[in-house]
Formats: sequence, C-alpha cells, structure tokens
Amino acid sequence: MKPRSPHNPRGTKCLAVGLALAWTALSVPAPAGARDPEPLVVATYAYPQRDRAAAIRPLADYLGRQLKRPVEVRVLASPTALIAGMASGEVDIAVPNLHGYLQALRLPAGSVATLPVPAVPLAQAQRYRAVIVSRRPLSGATLASDAAGLRLVLVGPDSASGGFVPRGHLAELGIETPETAFARVDYAGSHAASLAWLQEGRADVAALAADVYDAASHADTHELWRSPVIPPGPLLCRPAAHLDCAGVGAELLAAEGHDPAVMAGLRAGWPEFGDATRLEPADEAALAKLAERID
Repeated sequence: MKPRSPHNPRGTKCLAVGLALAWTALSVPAPAGARDPEPLVVATYAYPQRDRAAAIRPLADYLGRQLKRPVEVRVLASPTALIAGMASGEVDIAVPNLHGYLQALRLPAGSVATLPVPAVPLAQAQRYRAVIVSRRPLSGATLASDAAGLRLVLVGPDSASGGFVPRGHLAELGIETPETAFARVDYAGSHAASLAWLQEGRADVAALAADVYDAASHADTHELWRSPVIPPGPLLCRPAAHLDCAGVGAELLAAEGHDPAVMAGLRAGWPEFGDATRLEPADEAALAKLAERID
C-alpha cells in the first residue's frame, strides 16, 4: 500500500472555505445608518487666569467612560455664548455660572435639563456674595442721587456676583439702567480687576465678589452693600435622542465614588465651589425665582 501523502486536499479545502468566510465577514459593509457615536461635547466659558479646559477635562473623560462615548471639550467666550451653543445644538453638557444657568431657563421648554450642582460646604457657601464698594463713603441714597457724577465698574454683563446681582440692588435703589444713570460704566473682566480699577482711581464705585474683596487690602475703599448668599449654577444637559440627561445626572451624583478628579477639576476652575467633593441635586424651584432678576 502506498504511504499517505502529507498533503490533505480535504483539509486544505476546509481551510480555504474558512478563510473565505472570515474575509467575507470582514468585508460585509456596516448596516445602513450605522456609525460611530458622535462626540459628547462638554463645554464651559472662558475666564481670565483660569484654565477652564483643564478644569472640565476630568468631567468630560468621566462621562465619556461611563456613557461609552467619545468626548470633546470646548471653551466658549462667555456664559451667554455657552447657552447659545446649547440652544443651537453645539453643546451637550455645560458648566455655566449662575447667570448662564438662569439664561438657559428662558429657552423653550424641554431645551435644557438641570443637572446636579457642586455641594459647597456651608461655611464656604456663605462667602459667595456680591459687594458694592466705593472710594468715598456713600449711602444708598447718596449713591442714587450722585450717580451722574460717578464712574461704575462691574466685572462683566454675564457675571453673577460682579454683574446681575449688584445690578439688581442698584435697581432697588432706583437705578434701573446704570448705563444712563452713571457718568460711565465699564467692565473690568475679572473681580480682581474690578477692585483694581477702584483702587487705582479709574472708577468711583465697583461691584465684585465679596471673597475677592475680603481677601484684598481695603485701603481707601468703603463697603456700601453686601448681598445675600448667591447659589452656584447647576450643570446643564441638552436632551437629545443620543443623550439621556437623567442618566447623566445619575452618573454625576455618583462621581465622588468613581472619580474624585471630576470635582478636583471643577474646584480648580471655580473658586466659588470651595472645597466641594461631590455634586448634589439642585434646588430648581429656588433658582427659578432668581431668573426674573437677570437682564
């Protein structure tokens, strides 16, 4: 009997069929409409001397891991631009300030959903207030009567403690439109700069965050008014078919246990968050009452 050849035609045929099937499987086009998920856009607004992109990167990375989505971080020019980005569909998750959050409440119903807010320790939360200070002693009455001869500096039109909160107090004094009541109104761009304008004589009255004022020298300045506590603005989500905002909120409430870097980043970007280590549900009803006070 002749010895069996080492060549096995049957085995070779099976191998060839197997390779052909494998190649076919690799070559089959994806089902119509299938595609990689779009990046989840996590965005905030710029602020002088704060690296806001670095501040929200841990948040974006955490949500990307938990939701199994690619992420993209963006920093827009202002809180107003940030909310406009949500309204246009360019931003999915936003870290606004209070002014931006209240602007978002004015969008059509269902446009945005409120997410949790940093749980600022009570003692630190008490320090987040606005002050109005001047170069010479003034009362509320004299501030209103002398406004035409005074120069006012604010932090910015989108600022809470250096913008709409002190403007609200001015309105209570009868100064509804500071731009026409004062000799001049300027925006310094930051709380420290607003105080510097006052101390350098470029303004007669300044509005800024109380903690910045308290930490600085008070030489040649006089405190006219100090606001009640200002709550921080909650994060925001844009509801969409590809994004479950309730699910995002649940992931944020659990972030402390999964990734402490999330709040560490936010603390670095927003001093008003103090030593917060977690996020908590926002008091939406209380925040909504403030919406009437913004311009």
